[in-house]
Amino acid sequence: MVAGPGFARVSMSFSVLNHRLCLDGRPVGFRQSPHGGRAMTPRHLILHYTAGLTARSAIGWFLDPRAKASAHLVLDRQGEVTQMMAFDRTCWHCGQSSWQGVSGLNSQSIGIEMVNAGRLAKGAGGRWRTWTGEAVPDGEVVVARHRHEGADAGWHAYPAAQVAAAIAIGRALRAAYGFASVLGHEDIAPRRKVDPGPAFPLAEVAAQILERG
Repeated sequence: MVAGPGFARVSMSFSVLNHRLCLDGRPVGFRQSPHGGRAMTPRHLILHYTAGLTARSAIGWFLDPRAKASAHLVLDRQGEVTQMMAFDRTCWHCGQSSWQGVSGLNSQSIGIEMVNAGRLAKGAGGRWRTWTGEAVPDGEVVVARHRHEGADAGWHAYPAAQVAAAIAIGRALRAAYGFASVLGHEDIAPRRKVDPGPAFPLAEVAAQILERG
């Protein structure tokens, strides 16, 4: 059972066995990405958004030979998760990155891509739209200022079930690997990346995963 101030109360029993994520003792769905695969020891958990609207599109991209990108997990908006690489193998989810004097976080981090369109823009008729032009309902939009920027913008909201699943999965990963940091892509590549963005309660989620406060 996962709960906390402002979070949905959702019953999820995640665990890690042989570097695979399990739900209620059974491995979650797995699609092997070709991007990555070197041995590594996880020291950090990095949270991202997909910049798209479906898990299917994110999974398809991470399987595409042209992508040169991958993540260990894709977490959809309903809280369902697909694994794409064993947790003791690298994925290409960080790019040029650094944290506390260490560069190249792909070599020591687990990446979770959460299905979320990210930054939105007002299009024709005043509708909020994704970077590919897809409409997003007003009720799924948060207007906020990113901590690395100077102006408000529209951002795709994260459903409570997705946030709760991220916490539950993060706790299972921490129990298995003992990492001390839960970070956003925006933390390790602040000049390039803005995900998971101001619509995601990163500080609160990290505290829940690390069981602080």
